[in-house]
Amino acid sequence: MLVTTIALAVLAAAGLVGWRVVKGGSGSSRSAAGSWDRIALVDRTTGAITTIDDSGQVEATIVGSGRATDVHAYAAQIAMIGIDRITIVDTHDPTAEPTLIPFERGNTVTPVSTSGSSYLVVGNPTGGNVLIVDVGTGNVIDVFAAADPVQPLIFPETLRWAADGSAFAAADAANFQTILVQPGVATAIFLPDQPVAVGDELVATSETVGLQVDIALVDHERRDRAKVRSEIPAGAIMIDDQLVMVSVDGGVYRLEAGAETADKIGTIAVPSGDRIGLVRPALDQARIVVAGDTFEAVIDLDGNTVFTTSFAATVGVAAPDPAWTCLAVGGGASFHSLISLESGEQLADLTGLVVTGTSSDGCTVIGERAGATEVVAGEGSIRLGLLRAATLGPDGRTVVRTTTTGTTELVGIDDDFALTEAIDLSDIAPSNLAVAFLTD
Repeated sequence: MLVTTIALAVLAAAGLVGWRVVKGGSGSSRSAAGSWDRIALVDRTTGAITTIDDSGQVEATIVGSGRATDVHAYAAQIAMIGIDRITIVDTHDPTAEPTLIPFERGNTVTPVSTSGSSYLVVGNPTGGNVLIVDVGTGNVIDVFAAADPVQPLIFPETLRWAADGSAFAAADAANFQTILVQPGVATAIFLPDQPVAVGDELVATSETVGLQVDIALVDHERRDRAKVRSEIPAGAIMIDDQLVMVSVDGGVYRLEAGAETADKIGTIAVPSGDRIGLVRPALDQARIVVAGDTFEAVIDLDGNTVFTTSFAATVGVAAPDPAWTCLAVGGGASFHSLISLESGEQLADLTGLVVTGTSSDGCTVIGERAGATEVVAGEGSIRLGLLRAATLGPDGRTVVRTTTTGTTELVGIDDDFALTEAIDLSDIAPSNLAVAFLTD
């Protein structure tokens, strides 16, 4: 399911009932997998940007274009979210005019990661148009414009997308169809029924029939490549011409182009009274994270449960990034463990830590435990003390922190998982600071 808010909701702390690895193996943390070339210090009040290198030296300054409530980055591009527009700045060219993308007030802006780029999905939770903004290029897919003259009604949480960002599909609630849009293509493709998952060549759709559904694999010419009766899907992922689907009752099914039935390949144990609310890919689509209010599980593409845990009370489980190789289990104010997605092995204990950020591979996290900021990975943990704010770099080895006295510093983590000498950034860092790590 597409998360419809940018920030994770902080919920009441919940105790954990149980945790177990079902299918074991060796796992390791790869927290230094990410890389960055420059850091952008963004003034949320004005939108002004100062970029620095790894020694804290200023490389460029960019005049601001207005207040930013949130900041996202992809490569050298920075997207700043305002109350009624997105401003995208190319930090390679500080003198260039920014790209301005207006939207209606009250719309939500949701980040979506793909292997091709990073996108921002803009839409009204009560229904309407959806804009799909490519942060890397500034290009916009306007679903209403692509669907013209059809007048759809779209809820942004119905959006599904291909892993490489080559196609996006939304449910049209007004016309009971799927609208498929693609970057660089001006007109939409209209498909029957409602979208379940999107691949680069096929789209999985569902049509409710009584207490079951008809699941179809449809190509872009509206030809059925497979159509079967199945259980109601809670979510699915598409890999080439194969669909791996999780039903609302926890059944795991595989459907391939040309198949006459959906093969049941596994079952997820859903606690009594709970329901599946999240089905998302991770480990470059080699794993699927499945969660409800009181449980979280990881399965492989053969339907085997690699990891499962349950919670004593409702937990707002965070959706994983598809590139993560590790997973911080839990969400909100209740996290359990840092695990390897490949093996399910526990890498670190996160009990009591409220996770606020992760490295690009998910194998290093930053958060607060008992009021103090802490960085945790399989190699160990470092307490950074009481801080006003802290941002973890994509490599899991860099932190920009602001102390309670207002001092902003750049610190590193060495091979022994110890802090390096801090670099003072107080003279150049704004008081209302957002931090973005950039790559050239």
